[in-house]
Amino acid sequence: MIFSLRYIMSQKGRSLPKKQTKPELLAPAGTIEAFLAALEAGADAIYISPKILNARAYGKNFTVNQIADLTVTAHKKGVKVLVALNSLMKEDEIPACMGLLSQLDAIGVDALIIQDLGILNLAKKHFPSLKLHASTLMTIHNSLGVETCRRLGFSRVVLARELTLSEIKHIARNSRVETEVFVHGAMCFSVSGLCRFSSFFGGKSSTRGKCVQPCRRMYKWQGANGTFFSMDDLCGLEFVPELSSAGVTSLKIEGRLKPATYVYQVVRAYRLVLDSESKRLQENMERATDMVKEAMGRPISRGFFMSQNPRDLISPTRTANTGIFLGKVSSVKDGWLRLSASKTPSPGDRLRIVLKESDRQFTALVKEVSDDGSFTLGKKAGFSEGDKDFPINCALVFKTDSAKTGEKPWSCIRLEKFKDKALIKEAGKLGKELSRKVTGNRTIEKQRGVEPEIFLFLNHLREARALLKQRYVKGFILPLTQKNLGAAKRLGFSDPLRKRLVWHLPVLGWERDLPRIKRLVREARNLGFSWFQVSNLWHLALPLKGARLSSSYELNVLNSRALAHLKKLGISLVQFDIETDIENLKKALSAKPGGNTKAALTIYGFIPLFTTRLRHRTYSSKEGVKSRRGESFYWRAERDRGYLYPQVPVSFLDLGPRLLEAGVDTWVVDLRYFPGKKRKNLRLPSSWKGLKARFRGRSFNMRARLE
Repeated sequence: MIFSLRYIMSQKGRSLPKKQTKPELLAPAGTIEAFLAALEAGADAIYISPKILNARAYGKNFTVNQIADLTVTAHKKGVKVLVALNSLMKEDEIPACMGLLSQLDAIGVDALIIQDLGILNLAKKHFPSLKLHASTLMTIHNSLGVETCRRLGFSRVVLARELTLSEIKHIARNSRVETEVFVHGAMCFSVSGLCRFSSFFGGKSSTRGKCVQPCRRMYKWQGANGTFFSMDDLCGLEFVPELSSAGVTSLKIEGRLKPATYVYQVVRAYRLVLDSESKRLQENMERATDMVKEAMGRPISRGFFMSQNPRDLISPTRTANTGIFLGKVSSVKDGWLRLSASKTPSPGDRLRIVLKESDRQFTALVKEVSDDGSFTLGKKAGFSEGDKDFPINCALVFKTDSAKTGEKPWSCIRLEKFKDKALIKEAGKLGKELSRKVTGNRTIEKQRGVEPEIFLFLNHLREARALLKQRYVKGFILPLTQKNLGAAKRLGFSDPLRKRLVWHLPVLGWERDLPRIKRLVREARNLGFSWFQVSNLWHLALPLKGARLSSSYELNVLNSRALAHLKKLGISLVQFDIETDIENLKKALSAKPGGNTKAALTIYGFIPLFTTRLRHRTYSSKEGVKSRRGESFYWRAERDRGYLYPQVPVSFLDLGPRLLEAGVDTWVVDLRYFPGKKRKNLRLPSSWKGLKARFRGRSFNMRARLE
């Protein structure tokens, strides 16, 4: 690793700043022990999660009473407590959310980390004393996004992990709200908030904390097996001085699912570097790096700090698991395992046993260790000798947690008690009672004899021209590109196509892209176009005043309060999240959140399962990617981003009548991309009812249940 001092001094005209502001060190905790470990290690703030509505649903998490006790304990030591309420909220979760918001307000937590605009709506309206931080799942990745969050009432923004150091500096120095940056921990292949892989195959949504981590699995590509989408962990130790001098408010460590020993070691490492004097920075950086290695995470990388397309983030030939590699199982006899390497675990160590070729693994505690170095595992080891499905004598062994943790320095911290637990209980009741007034009277008014208004999402204006005669097509959505805008300049003011064009704004717009996109928006408006589709909050800071706005499914709307909030922001036609199930959709549209409750929906299209900034040198669109289950996927690169598409499109067209009855009468048919095959002929049936037979696909979660 090239340490920060060496790097900075090697740059011409650059030197360490004379004065550095010291940012907050924000630590994760998924258990009480990890929370106390973070306190002992020197965290300035700790973020935790309740049992519901958090993006780490598989963790132990905390009851409300535990959150109250932890808050009192931390506050007595001058440490802040942030609560991650950062899951997307389904409609029937609103009462529980209101109760929880009321309780957290009564406890006096220091801030909430949220991504759902419905939770934002409820908190700002009913609990204005709660500070709100915009989660990284909101995909805030440029200065315009930060400014929009400020206008919405957020006091802090957690920036996307994909930003370079220079981009972070620019945003932090020009921001009027606090900025928070991930400096350590797991990295997602997809930009946060834009991953739909886990949900596509089984309904377990990453935006709802249920991700099954498909990016960590083995795939076959161009004849080779590998973990092509599994990123190494981020380690930003060497960038701490520069992030500090840039004015970043908070340095965040990922790891609410990590054990206390991991949290303790990593927080100590960053505390050491943060508190270092310049003359001892290099020495302490090296000590801190050793501490990080002892934490037993994945192999580390610099993330995107030094490059928009780093070449060292993924090593497809390496396993995706965490831990220190101990060796390969060389023999198994009577339950005793022997490793090929000289490293031997200790009784009580937690091991991860990995069979790389079949992409299978399990964890177990070491039970006994003999003098010759062989060892046995606990009863729930997950294998038996001679197991053909798991031939353990071919397995790799990693140590993920150590039994040799000494006295556990945090064990001396006494957990304080919140004095008035009755107040918390009463606050919960009041919150749930208030939720009845929030959602109003629910009535499902079935729409009879309604014809859908259909928008076609196309790549080029010439395609729209060819389909103009289809009367059931309300309008055409086109990417706002210089090429499309150039073609649009040639349209006469009386041209029927002009009034039916909707300009789609890209989800991702890195800082360097903003001048170009602003120019395109102004040019479109000067030409008389006034209809735009927004797909990220940063678009609301573009010169769009007075324009007609609709939204795409990337804004992740799953409930009536989010729908109402977007309409309040000037988006007249809000599109629902494509991950939703039909029951949630119907409940949300029956809530009557003020005025017209109709919503739009993308009803057909190939949707990207991953959207990433990374374009690894091994990625190719010439051959499909195969999973162990035989599923096929296709890679596509576009400018400075990449997409992974499924072999099968999404289609809700066979559910059209039910959607119309629920109030979804604006449909988007996305015809931009057909992976792995020649582009379909864009001739459409004479009636919208014929679309069902023409464009088939899988129903995603619509027929089932989104988890």
